[in-house]
Amino acid sequence: MLLAFGDSHRYPIVLEEIEAILRRQKPSLFVHTGDNYADFLRLLKKTKIPGYGVRGNCDRGVSAPEELLFDFHDFKIYLTHGHQYGAKHSTRQLVERAFELGAQGVIFGHSHVPLVREERGILLVNPGSISLPRRGSDSCYAKVYVKNNQLLGEIHKATL
Repeated sequence: MLLAFGDSHRYPIVLEEIEAILRRQKPSLFVHTGDNYADFLRLLKKTKIPGYGVRGNCDRGVSAPEELLFDFHDFKIYLTHGHQYGAKHSTRQLVERAFELGAQGVIFGHSHVPLVREERGILLVNPGSISLPRRGSDSCYAKVYVKNNQLLGEIHKATL
């Protein structure tokens, strides 16, 4: 199982909450969808849990990838913040990029709105924002896992 976080925006209480979630859930991997990449680096160092992170539109001047492709069990996952693909308004370009890369799943952020949906056979997961949720959503994160050879995702409320 992997846990996905994003749009944490350097709030100390949020980092403490994410760290507590990681220690409690004990995922094999965690990802951060950007905004703030420094948060990802701190969590990686403090928890010693393997992870992947990308930079977002608020991570100016940061030397980090904008997108990554990684293996999770027998699936390829595409990780991006999503701002460069209009993720705040549509997932169409993200799905197209996933097809280009041969990915079966996309984990992205930027909108601060949680989402788990399948589109054209691609699992789309946006963990929302644990610090600045929008459109009436809660502070949350996502869990991605494999069950019966199927890639699945869930949104979980954080307890800030």
